[in-house]
Amino acid sequence: IGSSMAGASVSLVDFFQDAIRLVPSGEKDSESDRNCQSESVTSRLGNANSRVLAAALALGPPVILAYSFPDIFLVALEEAGLLGGVSLYGIIPALSIMFIRRSIALGDTGSKQRDLAMPGKLGLGDISLLLIVTISSGLI
Repeated sequence: IGSSMAGASVSLVDFFQDAIRLVPSGEKDSESDRNCQSESVTSRLGNANSRVLAAALALGPPVILAYSFPDIFLVALEEAGLLGGVSLYGIIPALSIMFIRRSIALGDTGSKQRDLAMPGKLGLGDISLLLIVTISSGLI
C-alpha cells in the first residue's frame, strides 16, 4: 500500500504543480497587456513555493478526510473491490461472449473464426448470460 500511495502522491503533486504553472496571475504590466500575455503563478511564487502549494493542494484534502473518518479507507477499498471484481469477472465476460456469439451468427467475422466451436457454453444461451449480467449489476 505504501509504495502505490507514494507513486500516486508524487504524480498528483506533479499534476497540481503543472496546473499551477498554467494559471495566470491577476497582475499584468503594460507590456503584457499589449501582448495579451500574463505572468504565471509559478514565476511569481518561485518553483519551491509552487511545489509546496501543489503538495498542500494534493495531499491536504486526503489527510483531512482520513483524520475525520478513520475507517473510510476500508469502506472505499471494499466498494472499489466490489465494483472492479464484479465488472471484471461478471459483466465484461458475459457481454463479450454475447457479442462474439452474435458476430459469429451474423457472419461478421472471418471464415476461420466461424469454424471455431465456442467453448464452455451455458444452457439457455443468451438468457443465462443476461442473468449473469443482471445479477452482477445488482451486486454493484
